[in-house]
Amino acid sequence: MVDNFYYDHIAKDYDLKRKKPWKALQRFFFYLENKNYFFNGTCVDLGCGNGRHFEIFLSKANRIVGIDNSLEFLKIARDNLKREYDLTKLEFNRIQLLLADIRYMPIRSCRVNLVFSIASFHHLKTEQGRIKALSEIFTSLGQNGYFLLTVWRRWQKKLRRFFITDWFKRKFSPKHAKKQRKMDLNEFGDKFVRWTLSKENKTFNRFYHFFSKREILKLLKKFVVKEFKKLGGSTNEDNFFILAQKQSEKVH
Repeated sequence: MVDNFYYDHIAKDYDLKRKKPWKALQRFFFYLENKNYFFNGTCVDLGCGNGRHFEIFLSKANRIVGIDNSLEFLKIARDNLKREYDLTKLEFNRIQLLLADIRYMPIRSCRVNLVFSIASFHHLKTEQGRIKALSEIFTSLGQNGYFLLTVWRRWQKKLRRFFITDWFKRKFSPKHAKKQRKMDLNEFGDKFVRWTLSKENKTFNRFYHFFSKREILKLLKKFVVKEFKKLGGSTNEDNFFILAQKQSEKVH
């Protein structure tokens, strides 16, 4: 899915900085509830990280499977379940953690009611990799199951100039295009975002693919998109929040 080398290295620092649930996600759930969406059953949290959203998901599902490809993040998630969250024994036993790549989910077909991908899908490299992951998600969901994902938005205010410049350079400067490929930034929308470890003053580049609305909707063509909103970030419009549903036949 992503290069877990640097995710293993930033896991402890991430946990210190991002312990609480994402407020934008809480607002999106409140919006969905006001529109009479209700969830239950088995939930998969893809890219669960330190488990910061488990408490939210426990109120939406009977069972949670947290999947991440970073062993260090899963260790922290396990410790947080024991120490940080006020869970009953029953609630604790409703959560299972798995080390896996979301392109190869260890979940049987049609066994899941909900799949959450919160700020994880945009770490996948290449369109082919993203299509593979979506195929796995679609297969794992039961009929009428929901897929809720968030991804960073390409044309957000603070990055608009960067991506306009990058588009022209990729198109008209072979030298720039070659440089981007050498850094494994092969597609328009690919960008590194730095993460600095506070105690060590050491910086890691995290891969992101920033999406246009057209691109993400095209990728979700097998699903029925029920809700689509811009939320989060400094402008409250920096991410796409999407609720999609698996249906046997789309209604046009």
